Amino acid sequence: MAVACGFVACSKDNITQSPTGIKGIMPLSVGNYWYYQKKVHDSATGSVTATTLDTIGITSQVSVNDIVYYQQYQSSVLLKAPSFFANIDSNTVQKIDSATKYIFFKRVSADQGVDSWPDIVTTRCTGTNQLHAYAGDTTVDTYSGCLKNIVYVNDCTGQTFEKWVYFLKPDLGIVRIEHYKVNSDNVTFFLDFEEDLKNYHLQ
Repeated sequence: MAVACGFVACSKDNITQSPTGIKGIMPLSVGNYWYYQKKVHDSATGSVTATTLDTIGITSQVSVNDIVYYQQYQSSVLLKAPSFFANIDSNTVQKIDSATKYIFFKRVSADQGVDSWPDIVTTRCTGTNQLHAYAGDTTVDTYSGCLKNIVYVNDCTGQTFEKWVYFLKPDLGIVRIEHYKVNSDNVTFFLDFEEDLKNYHLQ
């Protein structure tokens, strides 16, 4: 729970019980839930080896220095400390996760790198996560007007060994998550799993 203490500076003066958040590209409100179908793929053949369900939900909110942070959980991820989302402007979603603050998703008018932060969960020597945002809309399943961001996970040598691809439809939320791992050649990647939005509940 140390991250929560550091996050709110352990001061009740910094917290309000009914703050008003910024309207951003990701709808954040207590009680919002997104339900996904997750498909795990075989690294050699690409075939689906398992299908499960996953949920992202907003459980509470807190205001710190006029920014409203929404505590979230993901049923497929066991968090040791609270994790938070915040719309810091109309185009940018910030996240606090494992005591690290970073840009989680950003809408841009031109392809660009937007943020980097230490990679603390890795099987290789500690490197960085690098977020790149891409301009233009794309259609994912039945969802049109989606935006794409990719997180490149690099080790201390600069080798990219994982990629997280997020597709977000403004005012709806994340509609697809793709996770890629590098093959033994350290050049090509295989799709480890994908999650597609199947249902949702927005306040």
